[in-house]
Amino acid sequence: MNIVSYSNITTTRNGYKDQLIYYYNTGIGRVSEISGIKITERLISTIEKRYVELGGKLPIQQSDIDEKKGVRWTQI
Repeated sequence: MNIVSYSNITTTRNGYKDQLIYYYNTGIGRVSEISGIKITERLISTIEKRYVELGGKLPIQQSDIDEKKGVRWTQI
């Protein structure tokens, strides 16, 4: 039997959210310092889709972005 707990889904969704904030902040066309991959529109779109599938809401709230990256950053 495969049991998926709420905390696992929440943790995964929050991980996608953190990735999106990082990629939005870094910018399309740049290389991620974390993963070493080039950030593309397709990459961001794929992560956004999965984030929403797991119950995340887009656009990500400015207060969440501020908490992670500081108040001067805005979502692209």
